[in-house]
Amino acid sequence: MNPRFLVYLSLLFVVLIYAAINYKHLSLSFKLLNLLILITLMSESMTWSGPFSIQNPLILYHILLPLTMLILWFISRNLTSSIHKINFVITVTFILLSISNSIWYQNDVFPSHGVSLLCNLGVWLALGIFKDIILLPSKIKITKRAEFWFAVFSLIFYSTTFFTFTFYNFFSKSYWLQDFSFYSNFILYPGYCIAFYFDINRNKYTYEH
Repeated sequence: MNPRFLVYLSLLFVVLIYAAINYKHLSLSFKLLNLLILITLMSESMTWSGPFSIQNPLILYHILLPLTMLILWFISRNLTSSIHKINFVITVTFILLSISNSIWYQNDVFPSHGVSLLCNLGVWLALGIFKDIILLPSKIKITKRAEFWFAVFSLIFYSTTFFTFTFYNFFSKSYWLQDFSFYSNFILYPGYCIAFYFDINRNKYTYEH
């Protein structure tokens, strides 16, 4: 197995275990985030570079994309108090487009169009969380709010991934863009770990204020 991929899987595992150990202290949104990390770890372990590679790993991405969209929507729904209907309509539309793409257009290749849809959705939902943070200020310092860190690192990751897939062909399928996208995972998951920490300790920071 590629050493850097092993480090990536190890990172997923560590973040997953940290959240699992503190599972009973997590709010619903971050329990769902932990579920998403578990699903990601399982699917990545079965890809070409994983220790349990299956014959056709592409199908994993076709399944994972709409599932990720759905879980991200549930997370966002529990972290925000506005535009739920708009977010729901956009999420359902993107899920249907992703499934349609997987069935009729990119059924036998990597679903890059579906990834682009996911990235757009991830950015949109993260911005919605920022909107709530701005319009509905809390007594808790912004840097001690779990939803802030979730939104920050989601925005960075999904923006980076979208950039990678948008300019991949433009830069003649440069390998540095693939590396750029891959290493963004090493920003996302430590960021999610920070979000887990503040969610686990949210009562402490509420009490302080």
